Amino acid sequence: MSSRNQLDQWAYFEERGLAERFECSWIEAPDHRAVSAALRAEEETLACDLDQARRWYRAHSGEDLVWVAEHSPGWVKAFTVSGWFPWRALDSLPQPRGRIYDLSYDGLGAISEPVYYNGSEWADIPAEHWERPRQEGAGLVGSGGLAEEMNFYLAALAYTTGRFIDDTWFSTPGLLCRIPEGAWPR
Repeated sequence: MSSRNQLDQWAYFEERGLAERFECSWIEAPDHRAVSAALRAEEETLACDLDQARRWYRAHSGEDLVWVAEHSPGWVKAFTVSGWFPWRALDSLPQPRGRIYDLSYDGLGAISEPVYYNGSEWADIPAEHWERPRQEGAGLVGSGGLAEEMNFYLAALAYTTGRFIDDTWFSTPGLLCRIPEGAWPR
């Protein structure tokens, strides 16, 4: 059992060298394979966990690689390992009226406030998503300003999706998917 504060989720990415650039989506969907297909990934995928997939991590690459896996019941995570996530694809993903959250950090100091698809359109994240992380001090946990801000956003996503990031988050079986050039507009 780890003695780490559960709100200190960003440290797991820092420890694995995955914090130089970050983009992850949490997709309300029943199955990660359906999400992989909806992303128009090449048929040939690699079954692996994120600890294995990180060998292909390139912060600013022209090749788009996304690792897709189960997150919690009813939720799928899609972590961009290389290149850019085809976020334009998000509103066409499998589950009708399913919610989607996307959080990114560009590696140059700018964190984008998470974007949200409410099942029918892109919208601002409802204010109640921020209340619990604020009350619990999630934005005060971490190694500095970037970590504190990421931990705040990650806590809001954890409370919404029902799962915090920990070591097992990275060892969940999933698929490393290559998104072919031109599959989605940039």
